Amino acid sequence: MHLLQHLLKIKYCKIDKDEDFLKYFKKLTSPLNLRYIFNPSFYCDNDVKIFAFRGVPIVNDWLFSFISVEDKNGHSVKNVSLDLYEELNGIRLIDPKVTKLNEEFYITFNSGWIPQGNDIFIMKVYPTIESPKRLIYKNRQKQERNWAFFSEGGEIYALYWINPLKILKLKNIGPMSWEMEDYHCEEKENNNFSNDLTIGTQLSKLDDKYYFIAHKKIHFWKKKIYLGKFCALAFNKKEIRPGKYWLVHSFKSLFGSTVKYNTNLFSCTYFSGIQASSASIKLGYGINDIEYGFSTHKFEDL
Repeated sequence: MHLLQHLLKIKYCKIDKDEDFLKYFKKLTSPLNLRYIFNPSFYCDNDVKIFAFRGVPIVNDWLFSFISVEDKNGHSVKNVSLDLYEELNGIRLIDPKVTKLNEEFYITFNSGWIPQGNDIFIMKVYPTIESPKRLIYKNRQKQERNWAFFSEGGEIYALYWINPLKILKLKNIGPMSWEMEDYHCEEKENNNFSNDLTIGTQLSKLDDKYYFIAHKKIHFWKKKIYLGKFCALAFNKKEIRPGKYWLVHSFKSLFGSTVKYNTNLFSCTYFSGIQASSASIKLGYGINDIEYGFSTHKFEDL
């Protein structure tokens, strides 16, 4: 499908921006003296607010990952890239995502692209903080990015691939690792939607479905353009259904930025956060690796 055909089915998230989330996040990040802030992931309720995001300081061009936790006991913001630098032997910490598993909260992250193969980690961050655990899966690819974890019936699973659908299950927890195994692996592609969607946000459960935003990468002038696609996973049926539209921040954002931390990108609306409620879907995303956005949508509008 050509770029023009995608543009005819695009929804601009900026139109439905969430002013309350934007205001809170700006207040949260202002003391950090960051030049660029992007890719926010989150979970918020009346008891706790947890955000993970990436940022570049004013004083240099280093990319750091941060986590913010606020509850009745106070508020803290940590530069987890620096905090974990020695523990992870200098491994980069990128794409942090907040996920809720059996009433506890974790972040997942990966070590970026490494020639010999990268690593993926999961780390408990609330109500207590624990050391990160490396994720082990014998059938993994050399370069991995995002696995979307979720809990069901006391067990922990991970959405590994969208089409054909592949779900992993937690097999064993060791002192320094989690081992995953195949749980549901389909061989045939679903012809009702694209076979090149990749996992963007974590999963957010409402009733009997898990909602998330997937990414599609369109090649344009030997570069990539990221678009989002709203999806729903029915775990009991082992079925994923995509939404109606491709999602981007705005028409202007499709033209990218002069600042390029990823030289392979033309432009990118990188969806990193989602939370579903009975009334709406809240989204968090990065804009061309320099800005962030939050928006709220009705289910039928996605």
